[in-house]
Amino acid sequence: MNMFKHLSIFLLIVSFSSCQSQKTEREIEDDFVKKYAPSNLNTHGFTLPVDSKVSEVHQLFNDLSKNFYFYGDKEKFEEKAAKIMKLDPNYPSGFLMGGFYEQDPEKYKEKVTKAFELSKATTLKSERDIMQAEYYLLVKEDYSKAQEYFQKVVDMYPDSAAAVWSLGMAYYYNSEFDKALECYKKSTELIPNLPKGYEFMSVMYYAKKDYKKALKYLEKAIQYGANAKNDFYYAEYVAMVYNRNKMYKKTKDYIETVSTYGELYKNSEMLGKISEIVTAKLDSIQSSKL
Repeated sequence: MNMFKHLSIFLLIVSFSSCQSQKTEREIEDDFVKKYAPSNLNTHGFTLPVDSKVSEVHQLFNDLSKNFYFYGDKEKFEEKAAKIMKLDPNYPSGFLMGGFYEQDPEKYKEKVTKAFELSKATTLKSERDIMQAEYYLLVKEDYSKAQEYFQKVVDMYPDSAAAVWSLGMAYYYNSEFDKALECYKKSTELIPNLPKGYEFMSVMYYAKKDYKKALKYLEKAIQYGANAKNDFYYAEYVAMVYNRNKMYKKTKDYIETVSTYGELYKNSEMLGKISEIVTAKLDSIQSSKL
């Protein structure tokens, strides 16, 4: 009798283990988030999991995602990134996002590498794949490898605008503009008011020399909150688009405005060159009227 009792218990355990093993990677990660995230977690429309057992880190990470994709305040972003690293020093994405506004490429690579090393001990597969993707994209510059890892994350989280947008970056870096464009377009379908999605749709059309469409989607990004105060490269890009569309007065006024945002903007070689070009065009137009 005892033998049958022990056998029944054994079969129950095997059955339970079998059910557990049949869970998808997404389900396993969703269970992890449910266990450790706050019950009132606001993802802001982003669905990537947070590989931390510190509840507050889950919300802070999602807040940082919103801040980045919606052009939030730079100082607040950096404060929250620093807080994440303090609360959970082993959380890989804390180091990755902590370097988002790093102007020195080598220092940024150091932070990406640190995040990559931390990811080797991570619990969640998606976190490891994201760090692998970022490492190959930004440090190794192996864009095909980065695409491979980002695609794994997209396969697991097809409803994540952040994952799809990131895959677009890997295509963009590899000059596969049509594929990148599809990713950015998809990110705006998942979050219709996503300015970072529209900005990079604009960038892809600019790369394809379709300047009218580049302007169209840039204006869409601006409509949803894109701004240059925290993004120097965005400021340069806007001036380029306006100039290419022969909006000379608007270009000049824009450059004068962003030049008040700090020394980086004021001393930009590109903005200076574009300013010279549009000033000459405006002078020429004015002279022709005399």
